[in-house]
Amino acid sequence: MNTYLVPLTSACTLITLNYVAVKIRSKMLIDSHEQALAPMLTGLASIVMMLVPFPASLGFIDLRSLPIFMAGIRYGFASALLSTLLPTIATLLFTDGNPWLLIGQELLIPAVLAAFFHNQEYRSGFMDIPIKHALQLSISGLVLRCISQLAFGSVLTLPFLANQLLITGIIFATFAIILIMINDENRNWRLQRELELQANQDGLTKLPNLRSFLPIAANLLRKRNIAILMIDLDNFKQYNDFYGHLAGDQLLRDISSLLRHHIDEQDYLARYGGEEFILLSAETNPARLTVYAKSLCDKVAETFSQHDQSDQPKAIPITISIGMAISPNTSVELKKVISEADQALYASKHGGKNRATLFTIRPLQQKMNA
Repeated sequence: MNTYLVPLTSACTLITLNYVAVKIRSKMLIDSHEQALAPMLTGLASIVMMLVPFPASLGFIDLRSLPIFMAGIRYGFASALLSTLLPTIATLLFTDGNPWLLIGQELLIPAVLAAFFHNQEYRSGFMDIPIKHALQLSISGLVLRCISQLAFGSVLTLPFLANQLLITGIIFATFAIILIMINDENRNWRLQRELELQANQDGLTKLPNLRSFLPIAANLLRKRNIAILMIDLDNFKQYNDFYGHLAGDQLLRDISSLLRHHIDEQDYLARYGGEEFILLSAETNPARLTVYAKSLCDKVAETFSQHDQSDQPKAIPITISIGMAISPNTSVELKKVISEADQALYASKHGGKNRATLFTIRPLQQKMNA
């Protein structure tokens, strides 16, 4: 009975180590350094499996290959190969006879085999790792051990095969439990991400909401000058009253989609509230920013010039007005820049709509007082 306690104890130890690693990763304590730490921790786990070799009667060494299998499936060939470095050194130092056989059979070949099952989505956590991979690799290990036995002139006796099947079963069960733990943690992570996305996304337009926009804009403003564009959909109340709220909601979706596809790649668009949008732009040259904003106005007017929701004449033009403000330096508060862009938007609305106005104190005061 004691003969079989050793592999079971090793399996429980490996499951515990994996549980600790999963919890550490979920707390994001190593997430930013995972590329370097994953091979090192995998290698250490493999060495731990080497510390208590199985009884000779089982005809098997230990579970050192199991962490390598996990690294190959989850992180790919490069990470799995790096994971073999520490256990390879330990094998060379502490193994009598021919250590290279063990290195090839229990470390290098598992790294290659597991890499065939790797998917980039496994590493990111966006896809569960199928349990069938545990069975496939466990059977591959069994086949390798049988081939090795035959290659060295030994006979595949019934007791040997029975022991190998038992060890394969232990390996598969351990492998499966580890995958279940990882998949469960990934599902929790995906659920958390989904809840965070819902909290930071506007439900109607699917754009980021103001809550998520403000910290991003404030962080960028601390590093460099920015421009804020306040964008308002003209005549939206009349449109809602004439066509109904469902049509108004669809129009907001259409406008948000159009803006999202025509803003500069590095810019960040969010829904400010109601029929207003807010745009964070990296363009801080006044002339180029004005041309940029005017092009957005023209694109909306052109796209919706034939827009009609009824048999009535197109009496409600679909256009946008934009107010722009450029931060003078990185020490200015974000709310001040937004306030200036809002004042410029007010001037655009009162200046005839379907236009863009850049915040400059004197001209704006003249327009707003007119």
